[in-house]
Amino acid sequence: MTAFLETDRILLRSLERGDVPTWYEWFNDPGVTQFLNKGLFPNTPAAQVDFLDAISRSRADLQLAIVSKAEDELVGVIGLHNIDWVHRHGDMSIVVGNPKYWSKGLASEAIAAVGGHAFTKLNFHKVTAGVWEPNTACRRAFEKCGFVVEGTIREQFFWRDRHVNEIRLGLTRTEWVAMGKVQSS
Repeated sequence: MTAFLETDRILLRSLERGDVPTWYEWFNDPGVTQFLNKGLFPNTPAAQVDFLDAISRSRADLQLAIVSKAEDELVGVIGLHNIDWVHRHGDMSIVVGNPKYWSKGLASEAIAAVGGHAFTKLNFHKVTAGVWEPNTACRRAFEKCGFVVEGTIREQFFWRDRHVNEIRLGLTRTEWVAMGKVQSS
């Protein structure tokens, strides 16, 4: 398996068709999709293959598999989306789909690795992310990596029996450098 990025505990690599059976099931699991715009309609392997093909061709998206090094197991997916090459920013998404890896710090490792790639290799100025307000674990993972709350989009998502806010977070290259993560160019 060829790693695109690597940390102590995870490999980040291109998604492959062999990942589809695991990946698509996550988006049919109410526990995994409770804070996502997924799971509203049944997902199918064919739909997931179509998505994989489309995102693999995209010049505005980078989607990677998160793989546990210890168990060589697909843990989740992480991506940069809506990449704006002129203004040098993109929006990060992450799903740890395998519940046995929840609350283990792997999301923070993946966020830090992709954030570092965005600033050092893609020459981003800023990375943003949005989380549903009840998803405190995801928010903490981003904040652990230096992301700060930039705003709240009120009542953006319907969750359970009510509308909930979207918390928008961001991290600039200057902030990343100040944390001692990368060298300024």
